[in-house]
Amino acid sequence: MKFEVVEDFKIKTTSKGIIELSRGQVIEISPAQAQKLADKIRPLPHIDHSGTLIIPFNSPQRYCWWQKGQSIRDTLRELGASDEILKRYKSPYSDN
Repeated sequence: MKFEVVEDFKIKTTSKGIIELSRGQVIEISPAQAQKLADKIRPLPHIDHSGTLIIPFNSPQRYCWWQKGQSIRDTLRELGASDEILKRYKSPYSDN
């Protein structure tokens, strides 16, 4: 999964030694690894194996459409969703 770094910090890795991560940087790590860094990172939206859009509640506010963030369609486009997935999320009530 992808996560956004919310504060600068250093971390020791087995393969690369000590690495520095900066606020705003996007990293890809397993959910198990992320649990250890929960106060320093936050999850980003993703499309799962079935084509379902997952927006974790603690994602950056801009992805939280329910909190006046960007539209679901904009998030899907940002994630590179296929036309099939975009059609699945098309609203029958608007041009989105």
